[in-house]
Amino acid sequence: MKKIIALALAFSVAVSLFGQNTGHKFELGVGYAPFFLEIVEDGIRMPYEGDAYFEWRYDFGNHFDVGAKLDYKYCPVNLYDGRAVSYYGDQHYGALLALADFNFLPGKKVNPFIGVGAGAGFILDVWKSQKVERPEYHDATKDMPLGAKDPTIMFVAAPRIGVELFNHLRLSASVDMSTADTRWPVCFNVGWTF
Repeated sequence: MKKIIALALAFSVAVSLFGQNTGHKFELGVGYAPFFLEIVEDGIRMPYEGDAYFEWRYDFGNHFDVGAKLDYKYCPVNLYDGRAVSYYGDQHYGALLALADFNFLPGKKVNPFIGVGAGAGFILDVWKSQKVERPEYHDATKDMPLGAKDPTIMFVAAPRIGVELFNHLRLSASVDMSTADTRWPVCFNVGWTF
């Protein structure tokens, strides 16, 4: 554990030194998605998503910046197959997005911004357990196998709005709109820019 902390600290210092006075900014952040905008009647229930991300941005200094974001989300899921069995597991989501932001007050202590990310993403469902809900209708030959399913590759667009405080603390809200089964989570994020 000490090695991981030391490595993270060394990485942070190196990235901070690289980003000084060059227009390059880096951000580490976490988020929480308590609800979803899309409703699908397929029996899958997703109570929330947790998020961790890393961003690189190049700040042009005149309201615009561009960059890239590596995003990871985790969500517990369960599925009732409509016959007799409930499945329980996890959904893992990852994306690599190109970013563009418009900063309303660049360089100020309070800087509202609006932006969008777009790129490739994937979803990986891992079913860990099952429970027979209605034994009288259960047909074991139709059970879904447990374990990881093949990942689903998708296109993701992620509009966002937020505020940067004191050139470091970023508070934002974003929506991951995709062509696959992410349910369009509304994620509230807290990031630190260096």
